[in-house]
Amino acid sequence: MKRILVLTTGGTIVSLQTMDGLKPDNENIIHILYEKIYSLAGDYDVTIEPIFNKDSSNIIPSDWYIVEDSIRKHINQYDGIVILHGTDTMSYSAAMLSYLFLGINKSIVLTGSQLPIVYDNSDGVNNLIDAIITAGDGRLSGVFVVFHDKIINGTRAYKRSSINIDAYISCNYPYVGVIKDRTLFITSDYKKIKENESGTDIIPARKRKETIIPKIYLLKMIPGIDESIIDYIQNENYQGLIIEGYGLGGMPVANTELMNKLETLIKRKIPIIMATQCVYDGVNLDTYEVGIKANKIGMISAYDMTTEAVYTKLIWILSLTDSYEEIIKILQTNFCGELNTKIQ
Repeated sequence: MKRILVLTTGGTIVSLQTMDGLKPDNENIIHILYEKIYSLAGDYDVTIEPIFNKDSSNIIPSDWYIVEDSIRKHINQYDGIVILHGTDTMSYSAAMLSYLFLGINKSIVLTGSQLPIVYDNSDGVNNLIDAIITAGDGRLSGVFVVFHDKIINGTRAYKRSSINIDAYISCNYPYVGVIKDRTLFITSDYKKIKENESGTDIIPARKRKETIIPKIYLLKMIPGIDESIIDYIQNENYQGLIIEGYGLGGMPVANTELMNKLETLIKRKIPIIMATQCVYDGVNLDTYEVGIKANKIGMISAYDMTTEAVYTKLIWILSLTDSYEEIIKILQTNFCGELNTKIQ
């Protein structure tokens, strides 16, 4: 019998209706969660424990370390871990936990729902059962998101819908697997990519600096962007900047004042990572003038990483090192399926 620990953090799946709208309520939902998974009783010994009780819109980076500590406290006593989480920031949490648990030989599975589990038509029951099955499957190890019968690598989950129960896709990466009739099938594409993936066996040592969360700014390019925003980023001592550029990583390079201000940040060894506003394919700074000039001043390509994976990776890296050269090297190294540098 597989021993699975379910840790609850809040989210829609454990929400109840209140006068102020839907609100997570771990304490009054736990007995209902046990009832919903009763059919697994013969195959899985499930323990459910709360960590905290938040709508995931209220998740902050320090919460990820609280979840990490809870997992590390219990992981040796269980075959796998399930984390119930709100869907709005689940991609961020899954990506961060992927970096924090590099090399783990068990599965940590995040799931949630679009409708509270107390609703008769909730997708939460199937998602929870599928997550438990995935966590107990010894063929998989690492961090995953399980949603609507699909298993997604933790650094590749992307929420595409605010309402539809098929809310998550795997971005620029094969689906890890699917679950049908409570049977888990690992996809051939995932097996193939794992065989050929140019990952690394080197796991950087942590300095445990995360009590001080680094300040990272996410800036989306828009037509006519005001370059004075860069002054704010500099004056407020941000330690990193992620730019969501156009297409393959386009910048308004005709705005020379903007480009000069960005180059000044780079010369001060503030990492600037170029991501894309597009969901699929990624960044290539060697194609258009508007990307080549960004590359020439020292912007770092995010390649095909999601914004969520870039943001959390930079937070993680800044807990490892203060060296600008090491930051760049680690950013452009694939550790857990988050990165493919061979973007055409």
